[in-house]
Amino acid sequence: MTWTLIIGMATITYINRYFFFARSIAYRPGPHAQRLLSYSSYAVLTAIWAPIVFEFDGIHEVDLAGLDYLIATSLAAALSFLRINSLIVVLASTAVFFLIRFV
Repeated sequence: MTWTLIIGMATITYINRYFFFARSIAYRPGPHAQRLLSYSSYAVLTAIWAPIVFEFDGIHEVDLAGLDYLIATSLAAALSFLRINSLIVVLASTAVFFLIRFV
């Protein structure tokens, strides 16, 4: 049963990607689908970082060491909102993370 599901999901994924990249098939999603697909990279990125940032298992007392991901992410979001250079945002939030974690 597990192998059937894995092979089925792999087949569905392959077919979806084939339709978008194959030159032999003239498939173009409509404007509504294109607008919906433009948000997919943000959705995938959020699915990656959200469980890391909001993981609070094992924290029984409030200290900065347990909130290092949340504080660094909040700083990065605030600096990005202010439209600061991306390199500065990455360096500043990484520095804050390492200061909280290792100092």
